Amino acid sequence: MAVTQHAVLRPHFTAWRDVPTGIYATATQLKTMDLPRRPGPPAATVDGQDGIGRSTTIALYRIDQSAPTASTAAQLAAARSRVENPVRVCADCGARPDRAPIATESYGALCPACWHIRGLRQHQEEAARERAGAARIARGLLRAPQNRPLGVLHVDYTERGHTPAGTRRRPSAAKVTVIGANGLVLAEPLLRLVSPRAKGIPDGASDPVQGAEALAAVLSQLTVLIWRYRDLDDLSAGLRTQGATWPLPTGQYVHEMCRLATAWRGEVTPDGDRPVAVAPGRADRMLYLLTQIADTEQAPALPIGAAS
Repeated sequence: MAVTQHAVLRPHFTAWRDVPTGIYATATQLKTMDLPRRPGPPAATVDGQDGIGRSTTIALYRIDQSAPTASTAAQLAAARSRVENPVRVCADCGARPDRAPIATESYGALCPACWHIRGLRQHQEEAARERAGAARIARGLLRAPQNRPLGVLHVDYTERGHTPAGTRRRPSAAKVTVIGANGLVLAEPLLRLVSPRAKGIPDGASDPVQGAEALAAVLSQLTVLIWRYRDLDDLSAGLRTQGATWPLPTGQYVHEMCRLATAWRGEVTPDGDRPVAVAPGRADRMLYLLTQIADTEQAPALPIGAAS
């Protein structure tokens, strides 16, 4: 939770989601409670928007420091009778919260919990659609044409630790594993990424110029699946400093699997976020995950939460 302190030591929240439930309310929220209340001293602030959509800072008051308004029970009842169809009941769970429910066009008035649940359901329905799309893409990759079959590429680096100042040293070598859709190894060079006089170079590391050219010849015939481009940053930098060419094809023949796997997993956190899928860590595990995605059964579309 991003909270800063003002000079008067009142907490400031950068988003409404950070405001503790049941502790704070705005003056309007206190006024529109089932039994209206008057705010006490300002207790906190939150970043928000005013009535015309401009960014502003909104004052918050502690509910337990508020006081009843001067309205009598008779006055409250009379005011309520003048309102056409007053909505104080959650359309989903039937709760009768102190604070006015949140009005929605599609679902009626909702308590904060049901409003949050509805939002999560919408995120989940969107994730379900993306999951189906990820399965279609995975099947297409596995059915790549014979003139451009699939190759799954993964890089393992030989790390050299950090400098005394704490800076990470560039890896001394990279083992590039490329396997086909049948799981057989197509290429597995160990490429040196530093000067041949540098320390920490593993035995068997090949000349980067010749090794990159041989790898490029293999990859130029493939549709290449990688996890993320940024995982190849050290490989790119090392080959460049050694005068070697970049072996990976460009454009439509290279696909990132991270976004594909994230869409297929389709997890939605209680905050409504979409966690990034964890990297498989090996070429064979990437291929296994791809086949899992491709084998996803296409169930009939049902609303999230509906009985099957």
